[in-house]
Amino acid sequence: MKKFFILLKVSIQSMLLSSTNSRGRSKKRAATGLSAVFVIGFLGLYLSGLYSYMLMKALAPANMEALVFIFMGMGALVGGLLFTTFAVKGVVFGGKDNDLLLSMPVPTTLLVASRVIAIYLENLLFSIFVLIPAGVICTFVTQNGVGHSLLFWMRLGIAVLALPLLDTALSVLSGALVAFLSARVSRGALGQNIVTGIFMAVVFYFSFNLSSMIKNLTDNAARVKNSLTWAAPVLWMGEGIMGDWGLLLAFVLCCIVSFVLVVVGLGRVYRQAVAAFFAQSTRNHYRLSPQTASGQKKALLKKEMQRFFGTPMYFWNAGIGLVMLLAAGVASLVMKEKLLAYVEMSGIHLPLLPMAAAVIGFCLCICPIAAPSVSLEGKYLWILRESPIVESSLLWIKVGFQLLLTLPCTVIAGMCISVAFGFALWQTVALLSATLLFAAGHAAFGMLMGLCFPKLDAVNETVIIKQSMAAVLAMFVPMALLGMAAGLYYWGSKMAQWIGLALPIMLFAVFVAVCTLILARQGTSMLRKL
Repeated sequence: MKKFFILLKVSIQSMLLSSTNSRGRSKKRAATGLSAVFVIGFLGLYLSGLYSYMLMKALAPANMEALVFIFMGMGALVGGLLFTTFAVKGVVFGGKDNDLLLSMPVPTTLLVASRVIAIYLENLLFSIFVLIPAGVICTFVTQNGVGHSLLFWMRLGIAVLALPLLDTALSVLSGALVAFLSARVSRGALGQNIVTGIFMAVVFYFSFNLSSMIKNLTDNAARVKNSLTWAAPVLWMGEGIMGDWGLLLAFVLCCIVSFVLVVVGLGRVYRQAVAAFFAQSTRNHYRLSPQTASGQKKALLKKEMQRFFGTPMYFWNAGIGLVMLLAAGVASLVMKEKLLAYVEMSGIHLPLLPMAAAVIGFCLCICPIAAPSVSLEGKYLWILRESPIVESSLLWIKVGFQLLLTLPCTVIAGMCISVAFGFALWQTVALLSATLLFAAGHAAFGMLMGLCFPKLDAVNETVIIKQSMAAVLAMFVPMALLGMAAGLYYWGSKMAQWIGLALPIMLFAVFVAVCTLILARQGTSMLRKL
């Protein structure tokens, strides 16, 4: 067991607690782990808190609370798959230490179990933040007192522990499929982007049609429940949480058996699978083609573009905000009435202009494209530094690439929202001024974070993009700045509307100036220290 716990510790550090720099590892590793937990917890609490409350309010009068846990269970499964499928590809099958670990006198099944349990712990974290809030809401919203029973919380706790087992089994199988396709297909990134894009399209569809779906669900709750036989394990979980111990036991056994079968089956073929994936991924297919000449900046920009669009983990984690910006613009034109009804239903009474700016700013915050770009160079960074390229050009090309993506999307979203809600010309100018300044400051700040918290020795790109301190700070510090801007708007609007709009714009202008000045003066020296 000592070997197993050592391997598990290594796997967990690779999955969640990877440090951002080799110096000062203990403090920075803890900070990075806490930041990853915060991201997962925030997303789970937001999704569960919002949708559980809306569903529970609609279904509790019909005594159909089990449907809430069924839908939240499906959400936890889908969210876990989204979080960990590509991580499985890197952590389980693509780890740089596979050769070392497989050469040790450790059974392959034990090695597989340690790595798969690390995946399980991340799924468990998301499951806790999705199902527990649903239980709390069930306690306060329902009138039959079901949530006041200790047995209810025991059943919910069992479901929380068991559901990630099924989620992990599905994640490992999906990750194996992704690894296989990536090794066999020369354009595997394109296929992964298409699959993830379809998933995001489904998410946006359900989000924009939520109110009508809840109304239809309220009218036909029993029929909807009877139609979910294809998702039998999650159906058993929902009924089990509400009091059916037999179905809860069937759900637990289903999860355990699925998990054990995946671990044991993968353990038997793990060595051959890793060797086959590595052999396929290292094959070189030479093809003679004419070479085109281009300038240094054009070549660097092309390299950034190839990495961003050719790495699904990078594209869908750092570029999801771009998709949300375009979706928000189109939705504001097509679904104006539904959006206004949703705002009224949620009880938010704020002017539309600052709300639109806040939405665009939030989407920009979750686009940390420049922040991980230096770390993604990895051990090949020295090649760029030794090449006949001005070092400052390396930094500004990375900042410029983020701006090349974010500025057009920001303008499109701002113009569509302005047209949809009938903003006056001065309101449109104010909206675009604030959001474009914020986008420019966010890019420069992200580059600074990438230089302050580099991770050039990461096991895979997942660690850099999802769990590095640079990426986390590049998202949440600008979010805090948005909060400050909202406070300035609230304070200034009490004196005059133009003051309320001017203060956030001035704040964003200072943000751009400070970050750009620091990057211009200290960026090159910071790069040389890496």
